[in-house]
Amino acid sequence: MAKHQCPDCGYVYDEVVGDPHEGFPAGTTWEKIPEDWSCPDCAVRDKVDFVALQEANSELSVSATNIAVRTASQAKTEGASQKATDASTPSAKNKTKPKAKPKPTSSKSPKDSTQKDTYRKWVCITCGHIYDEALGDEAEGFPAGTRFEDIPDDWCCPDCGATKEDYVLYED
Repeated sequence: MAKHQCPDCGYVYDEVVGDPHEGFPAGTTWEKIPEDWSCPDCAVRDKVDFVALQEANSELSVSATNIAVRTASQAKTEGASQKATDASTPSAKNKTKPKAKPKPTSSKSPKDSTQKDTYRKWVCITCGHIYDEALGDEAEGFPAGTRFEDIPDDWCCPDCGATKEDYVLYED
């Protein structure tokens, strides 16, 4: 049985263990994983990006996989902010830590007269990416002035792949 590792976060898919949370029971071979599947830990890398690992000792297989998965999960949790800040993406300049804790809000905005002139910022709770309505995001196809609620519901964070629901109102 083979193992495949995400080159971004270190997640290891082990055919012996499978990944029940992803719907792949123990013994599911790499070939049976759908081609459009992406890393369950970082959601940045697709199946095609994974690197096949050579098995050094089959007795240590399950134990090593569990350690690698735990380590990858810890690295993801501990280093997500730093990794996002260091990313060399066009929107990396927008990545700043919120000064105040963001408060969860609905993406629905009140319809009032101040809404027309007031632009808001939204922050991804996963990586800290900030969407500024005043600036929009030309790379994503949203011109300046595009309201967050006008972005399609299936849109994802351009930096970490989090869903639109993972954004909260950024309070300066």
